[in-house]
Amino acid sequence: MASSVETAIRSLVTKGVMSIAEFNRDRLKAPEAPHPFLTGFHTPMSEERTLTDLTVTGTIPAELDGRYIRIGPNPAAPPDPASYHWFLGDGMVHGVRLRDGKAEWYRNRWIKSTAVTNALGLPPAPGVRNGLGDTINTNVLGHAGSIWALVEAGAYPARLDENLETIAHDPFDGSLKGSFTAHPHLDPDTGEMHAICYEGTDQNRIRHVVVRTDGRVRREEPIQVQ
Repeated sequence: MASSVETAIRSLVTKGVMSIAEFNRDRLKAPEAPHPFLTGFHTPMSEERTLTDLTVTGTIPAELDGRYIRIGPNPAAPPDPASYHWFLGDGMVHGVRLRDGKAEWYRNRWIKSTAVTNALGLPPAPGVRNGLGDTINTNVLGHAGSIWALVEAGAYPARLDENLETIAHDPFDGSLKGSFTAHPHLDPDTGEMHAICYEGTDQNRIRHVVVRTDGRVRREEPIQVQ
């Protein structure tokens, strides 16, 4: 456990970080300046699209067979520019399907969080939630035959289908007992996924989580830190 001195230092640092964040938010309120997280290449897409028969410049190696996928924040409803930050945007995945030397399709899909389904007038996505927030916007990867969208120390992972639609919010078939990380690593020998996870409300403990190749947690070991 942290000592009283360490706790006081952490509290002071937290207040300092919050003050800097508030200062940055105040800078965003200048009406004459373009919002850095809502303009340029951060400009949100307003709809989900599917494009086929894509034009290719150059040559795609025929050996490439799969999906190139990325994820990032993309508000589903117009945000308040005075308070919006890039980290808070609704998650959207973008993907290109490559096969036989062709780019078969591009599509973009929102990760169906509660905020997204409310904004789009859709029913809630299936699956359990980890607390109140279920926005996922940080990383996307493949494991155990599924595509997973991830966020750091917050919502449970979301499982996606091959067309990037949200299947469910899924704590690895109920085997995950807390938040996950957006940056796990795969063991090249065993194929298992290793993650160092933490809860934002607990500064004294992390968890080493190992996810088997069948998509269930094999080990979840708490580790005390100072």
